[in-house]
Amino acid sequence: MLTRRQAITTLGAALTLPCAAETDDRIGPWTGDNFVPMHAIRDGLASLPLPAPERRVEVAIVGAGLAGLAVATLLRDRDLLLIEREAEPGGVAKSAKWRDVEYALGSAYFIDLREPFGPFYDLLGLTPKPAPEPENYVIAANAGGADALQGDLRRPHDELRAIIKRISESPDFPDLPVETASAGALALDDASLLDFLRREHVDPAMFAFLDAFSLSALGAPAAAVSAYAGVNFLSEMAGRIYAFPGGNAAPARAMANLIVAAGAGRIVTGASVYAIEPGDGGEARVAWFSGSDPTAAHCVAAKWVVIAAPYFFAAQILRGLDPVAKARMLGLRQGSFLVANCCFEGAYSIGAYDSWALEAAHFTDAVDAGHVLAARPKDHGVLTVYAPFRDPDLGRRRLREGNGAAFAAPLVEELRRFLPGAFAQARLAEVRLTRWGHHHMIAAPGIVRTMRALPKRIGNVLLAHSDGQGMPAVESALTEAHRAAAIIRRG
Repeated sequence: MLTRRQAITTLGAALTLPCAAETDDRIGPWTGDNFVPMHAIRDGLASLPLPAPERRVEVAIVGAGLAGLAVATLLRDRDLLLIEREAEPGGVAKSAKWRDVEYALGSAYFIDLREPFGPFYDLLGLTPKPAPEPENYVIAANAGGADALQGDLRRPHDELRAIIKRISESPDFPDLPVETASAGALALDDASLLDFLRREHVDPAMFAFLDAFSLSALGAPAAAVSAYAGVNFLSEMAGRIYAFPGGNAAPARAMANLIVAAGAGRIVTGASVYAIEPGDGGEARVAWFSGSDPTAAHCVAAKWVVIAAPYFFAAQILRGLDPVAKARMLGLRQGSFLVANCCFEGAYSIGAYDSWALEAAHFTDAVDAGHVLAARPKDHGVLTVYAPFRDPDLGRRRLREGNGAAFAAPLVEELRRFLPGAFAQARLAEVRLTRWGHHHMIAAPGIVRTMRALPKRIGNVLLAHSDGQGMPAVESALTEAHRAAAIIRRG
């Protein structure tokens, strides 16, 4: 276990952690996760004492991803403090720009505008628009970038879409919130997505595409994810997908702006929370080390604390948690993910918003960032390439090593074989890599039953993260945020 001095030294090193030297000057600096603070907490920082509170608020929210931002937005009329480990809010819903093209660093789109989601976007002053057609291509290596959905996969794809549409219109659709799921929907959670596909006699020709889809969206291939989560995600086949320029950074920014407009000093960034003590009939306390001064701990007391962070992390920092619940939360598997934004000079085209690769070794899909822009540039563009790891632990080790060239070289070579149109008249100017060591919880079979059984309230501490719905989706984060905000408003 770390001593206080070792913990402070380790955390301080995180603030100046250098990027690994790159051998290719086209590879930009890393963005995304900084592993050091979380590992310091895991390795002993979480056991350090809490200092006396410097401030008292009604609500303290730990984590400024989509769920934490949404809780703070819904409670912006209250006295609150939103505490975020990274330098800016957003979690995986962040973006950056290359020239005038805004691109996603992680979360890219959403699919549901029903209550409460549509009204929430209205509150943010956002008008979701469907991604322009075509939304999806399915491509094979050395096929010239041709869309298999207009060829061999057209009939089996249409058959699967009819199956998903039928289920989405039935009372047994695996919907959110999972707490209200029917017995028929819960039965899907006991099976894998692959089991479901076989039971519905889906053409095996679709399996390679669905493996890529499942790995990218849910953290594992179709044989290793819950059919409940898989069918829920595949419901986009029966509707439309919605995307803002830069992905889901747009709602994250809009929420942060509303929170700041409601009062100064409401968001603290660069703050690594290491301990939360529930209040025994009184105030709860949250303690963190600040990025600006890692030698000093800070603490806030609150009537309510909302942990809008992954369950595996909440289990490490929440003191007094039931040992059985803690073990289950720590046992939830987390996917690891690389996102490569490939910046092109010259006219380039890949045809669709999202292109899915059949049996690619180094990526699952690639989103054309310019596809959703009001005016697409004619002489440059950005391709956002998603590369989840089939072995998450190996992925995390490689991401920690930070050898960008080792990731970029084989990925770009494979892109040339799958998407030659992107390279035909354009030059790859730069590759910008983003690493997500614990991108989202893997939605394994049984995940919905597991999450329904775990506590979401421990005294005056509430858990509100997309994990709580068993699916890493924008809709899951907003569902959990609305639930937590309603509990606090009821008192």
